[in-house]
Amino acid sequence: MLHLPMEPLSEIYPGPGEVKTSMSDAQIATQVQDDLAQVPLAEGVNNHEGSKASADPRVMRDVMNVLAQHGDLFFIDSRTNAASVGAQEARDAGIPFASRDVFLDNRDDVAYTEGQLREAAAIAERTGSAIAIGHPRATTLAAVRAMIPQLEAQGITFVLAGSLTRR
Repeated sequence: MLHLPMEPLSEIYPGPGEVKTSMSDAQIATQVQDDLAQVPLAEGVNNHEGSKASADPRVMRDVMNVLAQHGDLFFIDSRTNAASVGAQEARDAGIPFASRDVFLDNRDDVAYTEGQLREAAAIAERTGSAIAIGHPRATTLAAVRAMIPQLEAQGITFVLAGSLTRR
């Protein structure tokens, strides 16, 4: 997946390749194309940060237009902002989409992340699926490694995020 850097409400820089609300439609399209070119095997996209950009219908429409041009990409809304329009714009553009249910590692702590994995499992048991988003941290990896056997023993099946998307 492409973890697409997008403008947050805070002034924290999300990294190179950022999509900003101040960009024109053409600039957004070019930036998203350039970002996708950096991850040529990407099957989907989710927003990194983006609490400001993901709440802007024009920006998200521009992002979805690029994804639609690729024809086979999905979008996972990280839901960094309750006002996000990412899922709606994806639906309107005919892009397969889903939204994050749980952030695994808002804290760099194994026990906390294990608790978040349990929360994701509880959501999956109630609703049939859950999407959890984490970061490439040692504590996250340790928690996932520890919890996978336990959760699988409970009947939880781990799948790729794209398989949970819908149109």
